[in-house]
Amino acid sequence: MTGRFYLSTRKDRSEEGACVSRALVDRGWECTFDWTSLNDSTARDFPRIAGLEIGGVRQADVVIVLLPGGFGTHVEIGAAIALEKTIILHSPSQAILDTPYPCVFHYHRLVKILVSEQIDIEAVLNALPPEIRAPIGAKTL
Repeated sequence: MTGRFYLSTRKDRSEEGACVSRALVDRGWECTFDWTSLNDSTARDFPRIAGLEIGGVRQADVVIVLLPGGFGTHVEIGAAIALEKTIILHSPSQAILDTPYPCVFHYHRLVKILVSEQIDIEAVLNALPPEIRAPIGAKTL
């Protein structure tokens, strides 16, 4: 099995998201859709982009969410839950996770919550179900 992931976060956190993506790709994972390259999109592009992003969630084995997220982050979480995808939700603090109030979907059975100031790729991988933790042909460090 090849591990595939979709990364969701706020647009202004795309550099942090790119670091996570690179670390996973270096370990043999495949990103299903990289939305960070869509900087010049306009409202005319939004329907197509929305379809590509949902398609990325659909194709992924796991959805990785970096909070705080953007407007689409919780849509992507909802789509992942509806599609029975594993979700790794990283928050730099419990306060960010629960502000302005706790979101019940963060506590869905498919969501694994990681709280730490810095995201730890090994912690992300260890939070995955065993059947998708180590894709065939994964590179080791």
